[in-house]
Amino acid sequence: MKWIFAIIVILLIPRLSFAEQIDVNIVVNDSHPPYVYTEQGDIKGIYIEVLKRVSQRMSGYKLSFTPAPWQRVKKLIEVGKAFAFVPPYYHGHDWKYVWPYSISIMDESVMVVCHKDVLENPRPNWPEDYIGLTVANNSGYDGFGGPVFRQHVKDGSIKLAEAKTTQQNLLRLVRKRVDCYMGNQISVLWRIKSMLNSGDLNQLEKDSIVEAVIISTDAVYMGFTDRDQGRYYYKRDFVQKFNDEIYKMKKRGEIEHIYKEYMK
Repeated sequence: MKWIFAIIVILLIPRLSFAEQIDVNIVVNDSHPPYVYTEQGDIKGIYIEVLKRVSQRMSGYKLSFTPAPWQRVKKLIEVGKAFAFVPPYYHGHDWKYVWPYSISIMDESVMVVCHKDVLENPRPNWPEDYIGLTVANNSGYDGFGGPVFRQHVKDGSIKLAEAKTTQQNLLRLVRKRVDCYMGNQISVLWRIKSMLNSGDLNQLEKDSIVEAVIISTDAVYMGFTDRDQGRYYYKRDFVQKFNDEIYKMKKRGEIEHIYKEYMK
């Protein structure tokens, strides 16, 4: 009888382990290549690869991902309908509905590119050198540009024109519908290369896009809703385990390796 009992226990162990696993859904930006984006229905990108590896290694949790426009992602977090999201910068000063944040995953830089006609004379000083111009931005990225830039927009001395995606804004730039565009440095360069390869940009149009200035560099995190009313009872444990895995990946250079593979 003892050996029968032992066999039953062994057979039950995987089921018990599976039952203890919590499925966690992370909402992500659907248009932030090469970091996170959708392509032919598949969710891809540097952050997705990082998160998939974390999911394989975290005990007790299995991650899944729901892509959505950035404005929608933020709204789901704000009303407490989503547990966590990627990839926010730190917004403790204005997004009161986000807390806590994970340790940083990577750094991202924001740069300004302009039509070459606008840069006949250099414009190294942001945002003072851009007064009187129309600057494009991706909708939902309401922290880009900084407070002085936002005050110029409020005063009307700089015009802000928003579109959903990097590709839409680059097309508006080469067609001279806007003077400049501020966006994530790697995303902009990656999208220009992609558009040139696909024929959405020709070489003459590509050459009209000129890098002007880097305006900021910020860390990127996983952020968590603070509006869940305790529904996500496992949040503290999840954050600790997630941070442990990200820390180990950074220490052994794994995240940097993933980044380099995507940028080949």
